[in-house]
Amino acid sequence: MMPVKKLNRLPGLFGDIFYEQWPELYAKRSTTPQINVIETDKKFKIEIAAPGMTKDDLKVELNNENQLIVCLEKEMEKREDGEPCCGEECSPHEKHHYLRREFYVTSFRQIFNLPESVDRDKIVAKMKHGVLCIKLPKREGMEQLPEMRQIAIE
Repeated sequence: MMPVKKLNRLPGLFGDIFYEQWPELYAKRSTTPQINVIETDKKFKIEIAAPGMTKDDLKVELNNENQLIVCLEKEMEKREDGEPCCGEECSPHEKHHYLRREFYVTSFRQIFNLPESVDRDKIVAKMKHGVLCIKLPKREGMEQLPEMRQIAIE
């Protein structure tokens, strides 16, 4: 029987050899949050899961190429080895050291190419319960594209 490695293995509780050798590689990670894109007759809606983030951690921009750019950058409070432990189960004078540290800086950037039917002046964004919701109303009077059809190949 050939040994195989599971594709979805969980990281070990006490770290792995790469983290132990080069922890600076893990200091800043680019993450990809879960995203929903919804279309109705009157609008598009983008939902981005950003638990633990606030509206100050996010930036939403619209450029002149009709692209919506969403950026997230959050830097956690840095605690060094030997500082007081930060959990409720720790006594105030209990010292600690990291065996593995993966959440210090989180960053994300996503670009959405918007269709011409979006009314650029009426786009709104709201952060609620860890979800960024961006509403993109459609312009009134825009003709809807016909349903998809098959094109014959000659």
